[in-house]
Amino acid sequence: MPRFLKNKQFIFVIVIAVALISAMAYTYGGGRNVTPIESAIGSILSPVEKVFYSVGNGISNFFTSIKEIGTLRAKNAELEKEVIKLSKNDIMLQEYINENNRLRDMLNFKDNNTNITTKPANIISKNPGNWFNTFNIDAGSNNGIKPKMAVLDEKGNLVGIVTDVGKDWSKVLSIIDVDSSVSALDVRTRDNGIVRGDSNGNLNMIYIPIDSKIEKGDLITTSDMSMFPRGLIIGRVEKVEKDEGSLLKQAVIKPEADFERLEFVQVVTNMKTTGN
Repeated sequence: MPRFLKNKQFIFVIVIAVALISAMAYTYGGGRNVTPIESAIGSILSPVEKVFYSVGNGISNFFTSIKEIGTLRAKNAELEKEVIKLSKNDIMLQEYINENNRLRDMLNFKDNNTNITTKPANIISKNPGNWFNTFNIDAGSNNGIKPKMAVLDEKGNLVGIVTDVGKDWSKVLSIIDVDSSVSALDVRTRDNGIVRGDSNGNLNMIYIPIDSKIEKGDLITTSDMSMFPRGLIIGRVEKVEKDEGSLLKQAVIKPEADFERLEFVQVVTNMKTTGN
């Protein structure tokens, strides 16, 4: 006799299993009250069925989780692409807003200064460093630009003067450069002086009369003695000092134009010295 048939427990389990299968086959398709034997067999096999069900359910959940992880990764990749797309759209929107603000400022300046004609231009390069001491713009002789023309920011604040001109580019010397000088006027006191650049991104107004009432906060513009149109805003007085060894005063002027963040300018094309 085979060895496994000598094992009484094994034979008992086989008998019970066969009986249960027979009972299930008998009862399939209709409802009835179970017999005492069927009830006993069910009680014995219920724990076994529970274990197999739990294991099977766990395996099913495991593979379902793996599938869901793959789905989540795919969704995450799509969301990342959408975030990148939205970020690019935000950048483009901000650029449109910036450009609109620049054009609006330039239009306001032109509306308030109908006697001044300007040509817009973009800054395409500048000297090394934080300050725009010298820089190049994308407008030249083909656009009517000539040497010694004044250069303004979009709000109309004085930025510098054109020094060299090519067909489609020009070089600009800014008013904060040490080689720059502009005849200037204190709007409140009517005192005249010369504004020169320094190495710190500021301006110095010199040759101010000793009895001048110039003070911090005064607005400084170009004067009639300048080659530039009268009334272009240069900056505001930050500090007033007496010149050592002279009967004059000098003032530190903070430029109204932002010389760290210039991107766009406008060139005054009807300058006094151009014969226009």
